[in-house]
Amino acid sequence: MLSPLQPLFLLLVVEPSTCPKRLREVEAWEARTGRSLPVAVREFFTSLATIPMAPNEYPRTVWNAPEPGATIVGRVTDDEWEVSLPDLWAEYREGSLETLPPVLAAVERATSATGDALEVITPPSGLRGPLVYLQTDVMRQWRVFFELDGASDPPVHEHHRDRGWSPPRSFSSWLFAAFAGSYVHQDMVPYSFWGKNADLTRSEAACPVQPFRNGRWLRASQGPFGAEARAALEKRFSSYARAYATKATLYDFSPPEGGWIWIVADEDSSEWWIAGETNEHLAALARAARDLGQLTAPLIADTPEGAAVLELLAAATRDT
Repeated sequence: MLSPLQPLFLLLVVEPSTCPKRLREVEAWEARTGRSLPVAVREFFTSLATIPMAPNEYPRTVWNAPEPGATIVGRVTDDEWEVSLPDLWAEYREGSLETLPPVLAAVERATSATGDALEVITPPSGLRGPLVYLQTDVMRQWRVFFELDGASDPPVHEHHRDRGWSPPRSFSSWLFAAFAGSYVHQDMVPYSFWGKNADLTRSEAACPVQPFRNGRWLRASQGPFGAEARAALEKRFSSYARAYATKATLYDFSPPEGGWIWIVADEDSSEWWIAGETNEHLAALARAARDLGQLTAPLIADTPEGAAVLELLAAATRDT
């Protein structure tokens, strides 16, 4: 089964791998305590993201001068940027994210439905397990917790000082939405390349690829990607396939006019990413995914641009 973080990896064009040091920390903690982190949380804290570098194709606003001796977080070469997922989070989001050791300690001592980080906040109703503190903003107006309810992709609960608790959503959904919002709407990210700590000379020459900043994408999750569907897409589009992470394959189907249908698949499941240059272009690729690729799962829109394309597809269906 594919990782619940797979949509995030596709958004950021990430080749995921495991950080051996962080994995050893988690395994030693699990052996000592007999406890375990939820799968999605464990993967977030132990994963490395390798992102391709490319000539700067996108105009950016350099919103602050670099500090003397500024360096890029992680390991950067002319070809790629390797950074841990928690460090990548800090590249896109303001605020304070807990590091792995405090999270492990909080899970270890989480024996009540409120945990030890709520302070004077009244916990939300309907909890099935204790809450573990994860993040706050710079003004400490907003706090994030994940719930130890036994799920591999646990609920995340967000509390704002003025608005109270937001409806819970899965850890992977919360993570994706946060990255997607910054990626599409904030011009200054990632911070190492365009913030006050940026190596601006290097940033002007190369930066992490970000092909989906126009917001025109749709995605879906489905079962196995079959040979018949693959053959039909290969007949229609330029294509290639390559190994991707553990026991998965990335399939790329590209029309001459641009855009992509990307499919990451293993034996049990597939994640689909469909991106276009215009609304009509994206709608045409989505139809091809359904008609040729046998995609039957609901398409998900994460942006207003994507939602507009879903409406376009719905209107066409109503008219037929």
